[in-house]
Amino acid sequence: MDISRRSFIEGAIAGGVAAAVGSNVFAQATGSKSEVFVGKGTASDVMPKLFDKLGGISRFVKKGARVMIKPNMSFANPPEWGTCTSPEAVYTAAKLCLDAGASRVIVCDNTLHDAAHCKEKTGIAEAVKSLKGVVVYTPKQDSMFITKTESKAKQLTTADVVKEVYSVDFLLSLPTAKSHSAGGVSFNIKGLMGLVKDRGIFHRDYEMATAIAEQLYYIKPHLCLVDASRALIDNGPAGPGKVKQLDTFIAGTDPVAVDSYATTLAPWYGKTFEGKQVKHLKEAAALGFGNVESSKITEIMV
Repeated sequence: MDISRRSFIEGAIAGGVAAAVGSNVFAQATGSKSEVFVGKGTASDVMPKLFDKLGGISRFVKKGARVMIKPNMSFANPPEWGTCTSPEAVYTAAKLCLDAGASRVIVCDNTLHDAAHCKEKTGIAEAVKSLKGVVVYTPKQDSMFITKTESKAKQLTTADVVKEVYSVDFLLSLPTAKSHSAGGVSFNIKGLMGLVKDRGIFHRDYEMATAIAEQLYYIKPHLCLVDASRALIDNGPAGPGKVKQLDTFIAGTDPVAVDSYATTLAPWYGKTFEGKQVKHLKEAAALGFGNVESSKITEIMV
């Protein structure tokens, strides 16, 4: 595959000022360095350590809180394909939130494939079925979305977003690490398209990299946590493709920094890149949503 034809390398960048959904006290200023926490091992071992390093899960989840976990769940493929977040990671995140006192945990993705098949084939529904208070939610009806507008946006001036995003106390972005034929790579920011009603408009109507970045005007996760236990390093997002076992998890409150760091974990389509070479990440940084330069990202191993 010729990556240049897939718009992987950076293009011209426009500046701007960031805005986010609600008040996110965990967001880091782009004028200072962003911390990215990294651990190697299994989800059940590493993810609690990541939360501890971030100040404890109680920093994010209060007693009685409503929580949304946004995994990749759009393709009705088995976990081994690397197209969707691992069931182990989703289970661990949901259990940690419940143990912290969450009253409800909503695992949400507007799937591309048939929703019932996605729930089954990914293993996610089976993984969390024993957890009382957890629901797997795949919004499809118009009534499940709310239309938002943003005057600062140049492309995504209007977005139909899952209503529940604006009702939860804690939004955890939990994508898998994978290549993407149109976006180069897909982690947290790209994955937010699963909270929008019609992601096809990004391809049809907009300059896609800018529109992807501008999602952060509408949806700002309180925490971004990349499940890089496996990485689909080519033929993403749907696969099948080459899967590299990384056994790595990356967390932070700056979505741009987390995605930029994740870009360096593996070769994508046989080439290595820095986050600043991915168009939508460079766009998001230019808009003020986070740090993309490696010199402004501090790695902390757990």
